[in-house]
Amino acid sequence: MNKLFKTSLWLLAFTFIIVSCAKEETENNDDLEKRYIESHVKVIYKDTLTKTESGLYIINLKEGSGNSITDTSGVYVRYSVMDFKNNYTKSTYESVAKIMGSYADSIYFGPQLFQMGDFSLMRGVEEALKMVKEGGRIRFIIPTWLSDYNYTGSTYGLSAPAVYDIEVVKVVPSISKFQIDTLEAFSEKFHGGIDSLSYGFYHKSLEAGIGDTLAVDDYISFWYVARLLDGFVVDTNIEDTARKYRIYSTSKSYTSLGHTVVEPNSSSESDLIPGIDKALLNMKHGGVSVAFFSSDWGYGSKTKSFGRYQPMVYWIKVDTDGKDDVDEK
Repeated sequence: MNKLFKTSLWLLAFTFIIVSCAKEETENNDDLEKRYIESHVKVIYKDTLTKTESGLYIINLKEGSGNSITDTSGVYVRYSVMDFKNNYTKSTYESVAKIMGSYADSIYFGPQLFQMGDFSLMRGVEEALKMVKEGGRIRFIIPTWLSDYNYTGSTYGLSAPAVYDIEVVKVVPSISKFQIDTLEAFSEKFHGGIDSLSYGFYHKSLEAGIGDTLAVDDYISFWYVARLLDGFVVDTNIEDTARKYRIYSTSKSYTSLGHTVVEPNSSSESDLIPGIDKALLNMKHGGVSVAFFSSDWGYGSKTKSFGRYQPMVYWIKVDTDGKDDVDEK
């Protein structure tokens, strides 16, 4: 009995040592990263950087003079990310992408939208942005412990500390209102100021087509060119257009797209964004039109290669027999 008791005590002590060592190792890893960052700052920046209470190191700050950034602002930015060896790992600048060797005509290099307060940004990035106003710029070191997304259970976005360089292009209090204002200006500039058919949705017929207007459950085929409001071509199923804008892909079939029309924003399933079905319901066979609309009719908050909350422009031609020849107008 005594021997069993001693054995139990030994096992308990061993378990305690293992748990203590594991805890100590975790703490040492955190301390190791802190020492690594501090050593980098001391050698490279001669201890001249400002450190925030949370652990951000501010390398350079141009505050800016425009709108302030709040907890709910939409912030259009350009940015680059570097490691501690000054190697770029990501950038929204075309010139930097060419240096990195990651440039492609199919990649969008316009300003990207950062939405504050919706758990889509790393905690350290949100903290840094609140130090800047519209027209400003900030470069800072973000440690891994500030690369979570500020909600319970979120994982780190970084595996090592990194240097962020962010230029604040525009600050908008309301993304929805900003999109509507932008669409109104787009309508006025390019389409004679046509009115919206529904909130955030605009449609202009270029060729009337024949027969009855398309209806829900009609099976049709059509051609399209998808753009952002600044003219950047996102996608198309017209081969000549894809080659023209250098987004042609050998993995894609450039044929007319078959589709059963559904009521947009209904419970009916559709492989297409609501704005396309909305446009089709205002067209006829053989018709050609242009539709432009807010992200509520598009991809919404989904992160695409061209960003989030992007208004879209679609040029659409509906086939008469599924075999029409087509050229973008």
